[in-house]
Amino acid sequence: MPQFDSEAAKACPVQFDHHTEEHARHWPDEFRKLREETPRAWTESYGGFWVATRLADIVGVTQNSDAFSAHKEVDFETGTSTGGVTIPATGTTRGIPNEADNPEWEGIRRFLNRNFAPRAIEERRAKARELTAAVIDMVIEKGEMDIVDDLTSPLPALVTMEIFGFPLEEWRKFADPFHRMTHTSIHDPRWEETIRGLDYFRERVDEEIAKREVEPKDDFLTMLATGKINGEPLTWQQKRDLSFNILAGGVDTTTALTSHALLYLARNPQDRQRLIDDPDLLPFACEEFIRYFSPIHALSRTAIKDTEVNGWPIKQGERVLIAYSAGNRDPEAFEDPETVKIDRFPNKHIGFGSGMHRCLGSFLARMMFQEMVSEVLRRLPDYTVDEAGVRPYPSISGVNGYIAIPARFTPGAKVGAVIA
Repeated sequence: MPQFDSEAAKACPVQFDHHTEEHARHWPDEFRKLREETPRAWTESYGGFWVATRLADIVGVTQNSDAFSAHKEVDFETGTSTGGVTIPATGTTRGIPNEADNPEWEGIRRFLNRNFAPRAIEERRAKARELTAAVIDMVIEKGEMDIVDDLTSPLPALVTMEIFGFPLEEWRKFADPFHRMTHTSIHDPRWEETIRGLDYFRERVDEEIAKREVEPKDDFLTMLATGKINGEPLTWQQKRDLSFNILAGGVDTTTALTSHALLYLARNPQDRQRLIDDPDLLPFACEEFIRYFSPIHALSRTAIKDTEVNGWPIKQGERVLIAYSAGNRDPEAFEDPETVKIDRFPNKHIGFGSGMHRCLGSFLARMMFQEMVSEVLRRLPDYTVDEAGVRPYPSISGVNGYIAIPARFTPGAKVGAVIA
């Protein structure tokens, strides 16, 4: 067995902080340089952590749940937390099952799986298509919209709330706070205020679950109210944490992915025309956009014992940032990785993660993406983007997306779809 020496293991120091706006603007170059010069880099930021930028190393970490933990430990008395999938750990909400290890993880995923399996998601496609049409109806006669504010933020929120069983007219009160939380840096003086903006969501979860305990319905809130994990009713904290994680995942990652894709297609009309002429390319394009833009930018793990990953020694207690976005542009894994190829195949990206914590909502995200992009290409095929108004997230530590993408198009007619 190798002998681990903490100082030797940290012989690759770099200046790196994934929460800065500098990183948000220049991450491809920053990760490329790390991957080429210091692919296993150590930064002293936030108490110190490793940065994994090669796909093989990222997969080596994420697929070794015996050595690496995603578990988040919360001290409710002090309001502090350790571990989990973010660096640094923040808040008292656990994103379960993302921030759970076995055996807890297995019980939670078994509880959730049937709601997010391919068949269950396909059964929701018609409703998602109707809601997408309704969202487009709200802007199509004006000939202008904000792609984020009028489409890619509302639609995922509406679909996710429909799964939960929340009243759809409340979508903005749910989506906007999560959206702000995702792109607000922990260094921003408004961070605490942003987090408090989620209180409305937590209150509504408590209210609606209490109603389902008395009058069950056919929705996810009823599952939380009446279901069991490993034979035991869910605790109050489990209900809150599960709701938070699923709504956050359902709302902003799909928003980011589709925003990136529609901006790219505005800037690359030849690929937009290819998708209009050959809609069968859209599933391949979806995978390529997930790879290239990697809306889930980076997450983390904590070593629970001394271990090695492809010969890379990592000591117990050390944290590793698994930079999915860097791995998805690794030239050792992808041919011409810095180029978008909408017909790329095969495409073994890690945009939805890897290992047992691979994204629960991957099928739902793909379905919503396909419905939004299809509707735009069908009804707004000549849209153009006002580049001066494009506003990317100032912080992409967790999710890489956009605050605003203003667009214009030839006005059209409504189809009569409604949000209901």
